[in-house]
Amino acid sequence: MTPSLFKPSPSPSKFHILIHNNIGDGCEVFSGLFLRLKYILSRFIEMEQFNPFKNNVIATAPVPKSWFDFLLNPNSLEEHLKQPEAEPSPVQLLLQFINKAISLDKPIQVNQKHPDAVIDGETLNVESQDQYGGKKTKALKLLALKTAAFLKWNLKLFLNELPLFICDHLLSNLLTETGLQSSREAVSWADLDDAAAFALSLYHRWVLQAVVKDSFPQRPLRINTAQMPGLFETANSNMANNEALMSALQSQVKLSESILQKELDTIRALRVPTLASFGSINELDDRVVHHWENGVIVRNQELTAEVSYDLGCYFFCKQDYKQAFTLFKEVTKIVSNVVVEGNEMDSINKKALEGYVIALKTIAIENDESSEYKADIREQIENARKTNNHEEVVKLLSESCGTTELPASYRNKIEQLYPRRSMMQFRVFTCNTVQRVICGKLVNSAYSSQLMLHGKEGAVCLATIMLEALVKCRHDQKVHLADFLKYTLGLLHASLQDAAFQLLKNSDISKRLLTEDDLKRLVGKNDEEPLPFAATTTQAENLAFDIGNLERMLLVSVDPAVIRDCILKLVQVRPVRSLASLNCKWEIGALQQCLDAMFSGVRKDFILIFLAKSRLAYLGKNYVKAKKLLAAAELEAGNVSFMLVQLIKWELLLIDLILFDGMKSSNQMRELSKKVKTCMTAYLQGQEAMPRVEIIEYCAAFLLNSKDWDYLRSLPNSKSGHIKIASIMANVCKDLPNTNSRNLARDVWSAVAALFTVNFQQKRTSGGMVTTMHRESTQVYLPRPKFLDFICKIREEVVLSVLISCIAKMYNILKDHSLKEVFLDYIYLWPSAAPALVNPTSMDIHIVEGVLTTVLAHSMLVHPSHTSWLRTQADLFYSNGQYASALNFYLEIGIVCSNFFLEPVPKSIYTDQVYRRMIKCVSYLKCHTQEAVLCQFLEEVDYQTAFKALQEKNSYDAVETYYDFIWDTAILEFLTNFHVKRSEPDKKNHAVS
Repeated sequence: MTPSLFKPSPSPSKFHILIHNNIGDGCEVFSGLFLRLKYILSRFIEMEQFNPFKNNVIATAPVPKSWFDFLLNPNSLEEHLKQPEAEPSPVQLLLQFINKAISLDKPIQVNQKHPDAVIDGETLNVESQDQYGGKKTKALKLLALKTAAFLKWNLKLFLNELPLFICDHLLSNLLTETGLQSSREAVSWADLDDAAAFALSLYHRWVLQAVVKDSFPQRPLRINTAQMPGLFETANSNMANNEALMSALQSQVKLSESILQKELDTIRALRVPTLASFGSINELDDRVVHHWENGVIVRNQELTAEVSYDLGCYFFCKQDYKQAFTLFKEVTKIVSNVVVEGNEMDSINKKALEGYVIALKTIAIENDESSEYKADIREQIENARKTNNHEEVVKLLSESCGTTELPASYRNKIEQLYPRRSMMQFRVFTCNTVQRVICGKLVNSAYSSQLMLHGKEGAVCLATIMLEALVKCRHDQKVHLADFLKYTLGLLHASLQDAAFQLLKNSDISKRLLTEDDLKRLVGKNDEEPLPFAATTTQAENLAFDIGNLERMLLVSVDPAVIRDCILKLVQVRPVRSLASLNCKWEIGALQQCLDAMFSGVRKDFILIFLAKSRLAYLGKNYVKAKKLLAAAELEAGNVSFMLVQLIKWELLLIDLILFDGMKSSNQMRELSKKVKTCMTAYLQGQEAMPRVEIIEYCAAFLLNSKDWDYLRSLPNSKSGHIKIASIMANVCKDLPNTNSRNLARDVWSAVAALFTVNFQQKRTSGGMVTTMHRESTQVYLPRPKFLDFICKIREEVVLSVLISCIAKMYNILKDHSLKEVFLDYIYLWPSAAPALVNPTSMDIHIVEGVLTTVLAHSMLVHPSHTSWLRTQADLFYSNGQYASALNFYLEIGIVCSNFFLEPVPKSIYTDQVYRRMIKCVSYLKCHTQEAVLCQFLEEVDYQTAFKALQEKNSYDAVETYYDFIWDTAILEFLTNFHVKRSEPDKKNHAVS
């Protein structure tokens, strides 16, 4: 039974009768199929008419345009490109146009039996097929050129976003459209029109940029192995095309270099083609008329800068630094002097240009002895600062006053590099203050207190710098300097700074800036007229004003003479009030009791304030001022109190020990050693004038640093932990490198082990909960923080080596990992097993590691080139999995031992173990090519590791750049075969060469 859907119509149509009559009964089957099809179509139309969902239109996303839409309507291209978020983007359209044009350039496969072909509904014979494909291809190429013109011929964008062969096809089309047959065509720049000259320049600039970009190491292209059929081959084909094209570009780069250099000699302003400059092709006429007059004119300075920048980058890549420096200087000059408005070309990377110039300055000067280049003021200051030539820094800052060469932020940065309130910081502060005065800016209010603090020296410094700056000042700037000088002189006069006031008043700068009337008014001869700086509330004769100035001077001054003068004047004006109450931080600790018992009156004020200010200067690390104040206090104490004088001498000894590094005279060394031993004797005998614990700590460290082993070994047993540690360290260091010192090293081992021992105690709370408490061992000579403070005062190499060796051995025992052991010296001094520790379970390896890190950091500050300590630090980083830091220190060992690798590294330093750890570090860092290079340094080359490393897909190093450092023939043969299999001819050639 026939289904209703395919039931034939009851009345045959005229078309059915016609077929039956003309064709006959043999076509009844065809007629039936036709009727069924007609019936299905009629039913579908009826269903569509009564469809209830017909009017419910579902919104769909607009279909993005493709290359075909613009081929049919070229005029819509500009409107599409100007859209803010065009889909597809200009770069995507460019890719579509060029790819389709390349595919159409391929010959059409024609069937020999049917020579005619149908394309887009049009029947073409073989002769007309070439004409059809050429017309369509040319239209696509013109669309691509219009899109590139819209992108302003941005070569950086082309290189980053487009494949290399696409860029070549695009720029070659531009050459053709401007009338040039080839980029190698021998032409004269003067004979070319603007469009042709621009096209030729753009092409050869692209060649240089492509070659320079290819010279930098790049990550290998990651290709997904699970791709659709045909895509993998396409990716490999594109890679092969790019590599072949790059080889061709590298062979012609010399030609591009010469052509661009000729262009620089005859460069002129050019009219650069825009989108409106290119015509369109139509179906009636094959000719294309371009409108080059619609281009944008670019000045010759901008073109010179673009070409010079590309040539400079190329010469820099070639390591022709002199030529590159010349070109970059020219570009810098143009960029700084020419205002670029509406530049249609890709802009120059100004940050990269500045980096190139800075990098090439030194190299260009070293290679050219006749160069007259002079470094700028900022570079001169940095060079002087790096060499600690502080006088030169002040001189350069003074010379730059009145100019705008240095920004204010940089001047402030230089000022903050020096200790606060130091003379060097004041001199820099003065240079910056004079610069602000000249520029008409507000002056920092702290400058006046700094000037009064430094007194006569400050006045001399100010007068000198102002006199140097006066030469370069305009009239209005001289007025600013004169007003500032009046203010400063008035301030000094009101603050009773008579010496500084007279010195500045009689200086040359005052004579050149101030008149006689100004000077008379400043010294008080014209009392009726107020000083320019003075406030209107009080006069200098007012008692309260005088007292306030004296108290302020007493608070800020550290000059003993000024302090003495202020105290005497204050006692005369107000004898009742205690001067110690002026500052709550004026404390002298244990010396206060001795001072109260022996002194009273003005002498007590003198000594108290001298001692208090010296303590504040000591805490501020201004040791020279502290020593001067202590000497003044000692002089005031005189013969009245022997005990106080002795305590002050111990404080002076402490400052001498802190400043010990600067002493080189043997006489000073002997004298200081004698004072230290006297102080130690006073402490051990328990004399009444006993020195503080801090002083004993510095004395013990000094004796260790001066290698006075015999004296330390002869000291009796003491309660001081510093003396005990110094004594047991001296016992070991005295007998080194004798192996018999192992018995003496037991005391050091026990003392250091006690630092890391933690006792666990359980305590029941009031709520019945049991808590565990951690307490340090009671057998320690010093608590751990004080021990580290004491170690950081030791500078003797042998003592530090013994300590590092001891702590590193404990770390190895607790780590218990043979592959991650830390290197140490004097290994024979220490036990080799865990039972040597009192209770290994009560020792925290993290605490041991922290102490070892601290001691190593201090030691390498003292002796940065000590190879054993560098090796220990590298191994410690390696043990903790910090492979980048470990590799850094392993390389630093080689640098130290080989004079920056100018000499072979001794095999005792770079052992097989070190090489294997370096290999492991670069392996974890995914620098697999470096891993293969390092495998060659082993006594027996590790081919298995090297081959495995070279087969890694992702290598985060320079890859084939390191092939120049592979000398093992087996590895080179493996590389050659490996790259041949992967179709990488350039890398294979690099390995072979």
